[in-house]
Amino acid sequence: MVPVEITRSDASFLEDGVEFCYEDKGLCLDDLNNLFEAVGFPRREILRLQTAMHHTHRVVWARSVKKSRFAHKGQCLGFARATSDGALVATIWDVAVHPTWMRCGIGRGLMERLAAGLQEDGIGTVALYAEPGVVNMYKKLGYEVPGDCRGMAFLRRAGTGARLRAEVQGALKERGSGAAAGW
Repeated sequence: MVPVEITRSDASFLEDGVEFCYEDKGLCLDDLNNLFEAVGFPRREILRLQTAMHHTHRVVWARSVKKSRFAHKGQCLGFARATSDGALVATIWDVAVHPTWMRCGIGRGLMERLAAGLQEDGIGTVALYAEPGVVNMYKKLGYEVPGDCRGMAFLRRAGTGARLRAEVQGALKERGSGAAAGW
């Protein structure tokens, strides 16, 4: 396995007022949702974000270390996380850099640091899903579309979950079960 190269040091980023963090401690989930919204991702329910973070294998995020006209001190400027089985495979999710901070190297910095951490964990296969507009950035970092491999996702039809939940709640209420409130 070729070691991941960190092309710009943490000290260099600090000079520009950017600090990389390697755990979710100190990460404001409202700030993260604001970042997601700024890049066109959907906002997520805080409880679901907390659950996702709890099940995250590695996280790297960038924050502002000082107040500026572009960010408040501590603001989440960029984010990336990976889930994994802890031994063989990891998948990178939610890579985002605030539009004001794009083209400053933060995206590359996040990806290099996340990949290096996964490599330290002995994980040899790292997958990610990318929007067409950012595929070239990932290719520059060494990611590639492997042969005839195609990513697939199981997508429920809109409203299926809510409809099922309503049906289950109705059935439980008819039976007089107190469990309906928990659904």
